[in-house]
Amino acid sequence: MPRKLDARMTLDDLEDEILFTSAGLEVDPDAEDLAPATQGWLPLLDRVRAQDREVRWGAARVDASRAVNNGRLDHAVVAFGDDLFPAVGKDRSSARWRTFFTVPVSQFVKWALGREVAAVKGWLASSKDPVLEKHREPLAKWSTGAGDAVVATRALGPRRGEVWQAREELAEALTRERDGLHAELTKLGQDRKLPRDWPDTFFRVERRHAAPEPPAPATPTE
Repeated sequence: MPRKLDARMTLDDLEDEILFTSAGLEVDPDAEDLAPATQGWLPLLDRVRAQDREVRWGAARVDASRAVNNGRLDHAVVAFGDDLFPAVGKDRSSARWRTFFTVPVSQFVKWALGREVAAVKGWLASSKDPVLEKHREPLAKWSTGAGDAVVATRALGPRRGEVWQAREELAEALTRERDGLHAELTKLGQDRKLPRDWPDTFFRVERRHAAPEPPAPATPTE
């Protein structure tokens, strides 16, 4: 029997399995009548590959958005802190300073991104400090962009789950199809008195690529 395929195999490995079997059926004159049995396999894989690529592209855009907005927000916060520090007489214990920073600025910008965004938006909503007003536009712009990126990151989890389910369904469908084809080849081989292992020659016995793991829930670290 052909080995069971599973969702941990790469799509390239699954494609190799399909191509190997299809080619074998075409070149063996005793099996060529069964070649049409594999015609629907590649379209099944191509649909999953397109879905996988769409989600990976979306993830790349989200990752890039997080990186850009996080970096620009950090820069805007540092610029605000640099202007605020002399305005409070370089006194980090002053009430005015501590309205915005209860930790050093260098530590503030290392907070988880969602926490940093919430703090900055809190400033903008509650304070009319003249130094803050000078920096309001960049802080508002980049905190909004960063907040949107945090929300988009959370939304990736279900999409990745959908792709994984599609990969599982693909592997199960191909396994069923391959088992059915092997049964037909076995019967054909018996009818034509071919070697007992003849049906096995139409299926690969090893794969090339490392196996991916199921997606973990999205847990942003910033």
